[in-house]
Amino acid sequence: MLHIMICEDEPAQLRLLRDYVREWDSGAEIRCFENAARFLFDWEEKKEADLLLLDIEMPGMNGMELAKRLRAQGDPVQILFVTGAADYAPEGYDVDAVSYLLKPVKKERLFSSLDKAVRRLGRQEPILLVECAGEVVKIPIRRLCWLESMGHDTILHRREQEEPLRSKTGLHKLEQELASRQVAFFKIHRSYLVNLEQIEKITRREVVMADGAVLPIARGRWETLNQAFLTSCRRRLSAEEREEGL
Repeated sequence: MLHIMICEDEPAQLRLLRDYVREWDSGAEIRCFENAARFLFDWEEKKEADLLLLDIEMPGMNGMELAKRLRAQGDPVQILFVTGAADYAPEGYDVDAVSYLLKPVKKERLFSSLDKAVRRLGRQEPILLVECAGEVVKIPIRRLCWLESMGHDTILHRREQEEPLRSKTGLHKLEQELASRQVAFFKIHRSYLVNLEQIEKITRREVVMADGAVLPIARGRWETLNQAFLTSCRRRLSAEEREEGL
């Protein structure tokens, strides 16, 4: 059974979306909220949702701020924006939104977006389990930006200005763990392991990461890094094209 949440401050629009979702999947559990504060209160109690239909322009915390907060916490819920505000569309990519639908939403387009969200759910997101400060932390691998060896420990730097995590697990062991998941990481230096999908720019001597970090490339690794980066980009573009064609 799918768990679907709708956050919308206009009662008529909320009822319409609820009815559309019920028509799309009569067996889904649907929970509705009139604003971000009510959503968050429920979310802290029961973080059980597969899809979130989210308005943007709401009183108090708006929908984009709510989406960024969820992503900063590492929540992988699939977000579909349904809004009357076109200006926020570029920011939808920052929170990995499934779609950005403008009101009045057409039922067919909503159904297509819901189908796409379910296809995404079918792909289990790779997770890295890391022991930090005596606790086991579950980190979505796509949120890892780069890893840094510091003595016998490893510092894990994440996206969206999240606080780095310090683990007693060494960099070499984490490199092996990530390699076993067949995800796109590359060791540019004995002290640095980077997520190829989080690279912004590569020069002969340095890598600029999405979080702004500038990291050195060890001698002799530039050419291999370039090849790995280009291969990763091509694979990602091919996957996106296949998804759009579904």
